[in-house]
Amino acid sequence: MQAPDPLNPRDPTGDPVDGVAVAVERHGKAVVVQVSGELDLLTTPRLDDAASQALREQPSLLVLDLTGVTFLGSAGMASLVAVRQAAGDDLPIRLAAADPVVVRAMEVVGLDEEFPLYPTCEDALAG
Repeated sequence: MQAPDPLNPRDPTGDPVDGVAVAVERHGKAVVVQVSGELDLLTTPRLDDAASQALREQPSLLVLDLTGVTFLGSAGMASLVAVRQAAGDDLPIRLAAADPVVVRAMEVVGLDEEFPLYPTCEDALAG
C-alpha cells in the first residue's frame, strides 16, 4: 500500500480533495511545483506547503507550473506573491500558465510583470 501524499489528499474514488492537486519535482537544479485544479482560499495552503518544500531544496530555478489550473482566485494570487517574497531576489521564479482565464487574471493585477510567463512547463524550464 502506498503512503498517503499530504500535498495531494484523495477521496475514496482517487480524485483530489477540494479540487486541487499539487506535486513537487526536481529537474536537474530546478524545482517544479505543479498545480492543477482550482486555486482559491481553500486550496492555496497546498500550494504554500509545496512551495515551502521546494524552497527548502535550494533550487537554482523555481517553476510554478499552473498549466493545469482552471481558476485562480485572489488567494491564489496572494500565494504567488508570498512565494516570490519567501524566495528572495536571488532565486528566479518562472510561471507556466496556459488557461486564458488564469493568464488574464494575472494580467489584470499585474502579476505578469512580476513573474515571467510561459505557455508550458518545458518552456519555463528552458527560459
